[in-house]
Amino acid sequence: MEVTLWRWISRLYGWWWFAPAPDWERVRARVVAGTKYARAPREVSVTVGELGGIPAEILTPRGAPADAAVLYLHGSGFVIGAPRMVRPLSGGLAAAMRTTTYALDYRLAPEHPHPAAVEDTVAAYLALLAAGIPAERIAVVGDSAGGTLALELARRLRDDHLPAPAILGLICPVLDLSMDSEAFHCDPSREPLLTPDLMAQFMDAYLPGVPESRRREISPVRRDITGLPPMVLHSAGADLLAGDARRFAAHAAKSGAPLRHREYRNLWHVFHAMPMKPAREAIGDLVVPLAEAVYGHHTGYRSGQ
Repeated sequence: MEVTLWRWISRLYGWWWFAPAPDWERVRARVVAGTKYARAPREVSVTVGELGGIPAEILTPRGAPADAAVLYLHGSGFVIGAPRMVRPLSGGLAAAMRTTTYALDYRLAPEHPHPAAVEDTVAAYLALLAAGIPAERIAVVGDSAGGTLALELARRLRDDHLPAPAILGLICPVLDLSMDSEAFHCDPSREPLLTPDLMAQFMDAYLPGVPESRRREISPVRRDITGLPPMVLHSAGADLLAGDARRFAAHAAKSGAPLRHREYRNLWHVFHAMPMKPAREAIGDLVVPLAEAVYGHHTGYRSGQ
């Protein structure tokens, strides 16, 4: 019953937020209004700051160590969204991992198309290093478009011979930026938020004038992912992007890249952000490998906390 209720609520939000797109200013205003009361867990304090000149929400649980961090990258198609809208997820992650989490408010398309968001992500990560937090004590986590940014950050760090984070957490990431994405070749009826048309509008805003051939080249599902940090991938069976997650997992296996993939059946895109039991359980599941990578052990988190 709980899952059915939140699927229905998510579908209502999707209809309200995204019609009519691509009037992105109007869509952003609706998203802000719809997430006005999003809250982090009580044990997590929320302040506003910056990383490398990029605005960020800083979510700090009680007892968080000073020498560890999570860099959190929100989703919403590179075009909308802000740290506030995912506080139940970013704050839940901070509480479960007992680690200060920096939720980045990177620049959005179409005003700031690719690679602006990537550049902001790199600047924020380097600022964490400059603040004295060792790379091996940093986890980078992103949902949807934020998962794409996490992968692009890791690739750039590898290519520039810079210290890599301990681990990447990818929550329903966008893995194919082209029309080859399974988002355009699947049954969309069970996904309450995303539609194929909306995905196409997101891509056109983020990659204006970029031909399909180039969009294929820069898609994570086709890029060289050898030498990247360990990755944890969560996907959802009803999500339009579930097929791309399976393709990426196969790509990682073929490449020998370290990846753990878990698909949650009958759930939808970034369901982790919903205030329901399956979301809390998924966050708990995600935290285990993140904490092992950053601290060398799990944090003692229990599902449902």
